[in-house]
Amino acid sequence: MIGSDLDRVLVVDDEPAIVDLMELYLKTDYEIIRAYNGKEALEKARSEKPSVIILDVMMPDMNGYEVCKVLKTSVETQFLPIIMVTALSGKDEKIKGLESGADEFLSKPVNRLELVTRVKSLTRIKHLQDRILAERNYAYQCIDVAGVLMLVVDREQKINLINRTGNEALGYDEFELIGQNMFDVLVLQEEREKEKEKFRDIITKKIETPHLFERKILKKDGGTIIVSWSESPIYDSDGNIEALICSGKDITELRMKDDLLLNLSEMRDRFTGVLNQDLMGPVTEIQDYAQVLLEQETETENIAYIEKIMQNISTMTETLKNASAYLDQRPEN
Repeated sequence: MIGSDLDRVLVVDDEPAIVDLMELYLKTDYEIIRAYNGKEALEKARSEKPSVIILDVMMPDMNGYEVCKVLKTSVETQFLPIIMVTALSGKDEKIKGLESGADEFLSKPVNRLELVTRVKSLTRIKHLQDRILAERNYAYQCIDVAGVLMLVVDREQKINLINRTGNEALGYDEFELIGQNMFDVLVLQEEREKEKEKFRDIITKKIETPHLFERKILKKDGGTIIVSWSESPIYDSDGNIEALICSGKDITELRMKDDLLLNLSEMRDRFTGVLNQDLMGPVTEIQDYAQVLLEQETETENIAYIEKIMQNISTMTETLKNASAYLDQRPEN
């Protein structure tokens, strides 16, 4: 039904007559998509994007339990509501169906009213899930465009969320850090146990959440970045801290510039010391000695030579004084 605004229901059964019956029950309010085996069901679940799947258990090659597990473990289809249908009525079969991820379980022969009611209920739930996912995706997009590293760490110290900026700064793929212990992958080994203990104290409210501090973060390649780091708690309905939102700005380049300026300042101080002590002192002594020689000399030729030396020394002294004064008046950064 091209262009239909109806919700789609994927009906999966290896018996065409059963598929016909399900369509008869539902076609007034839903667009029906047909599949007659497990492989076809998986393909159409991804391509047709149904709101609900009605899935028969007993099928050749790939049974309903197997299909359900595949769908529920796939990121693309994990939230698709699934109604499993079987001629088997045992309690164990229902438990097996629910354990495979099914949302509802119906026994054959299927009661029309029960089927319609379950499909309607699951369709409504699917709409709510879609809305929540859309809002979550919008929130993720907002987080991704933020110019800072952001991640969420739960009580078990596992990373539940990290934005694009964080992955790029640390050298990881999109989902590579999800589920990893933050301290095992991002904190320097020598600081790891101390930081874990600090985290536990924050979660149990033994200490307050730090607002802003600097820390080194490990990258995937073993390198580090320096981050201006902040942590904010997320509380559950009982007021307990269930996770921390961590954000940080990479200030590695800024700190490198600070270190460079500090080194330059130290070099300047050392050079100033060399000017004042190692150069000015000897030059002054030479100048004084030349003055003594000049006062004692009587021959015209020698007097001219000594005066030339004193003139050069005077020029050198003035140059050294100017250099020292210039270095003294330069700002620290």
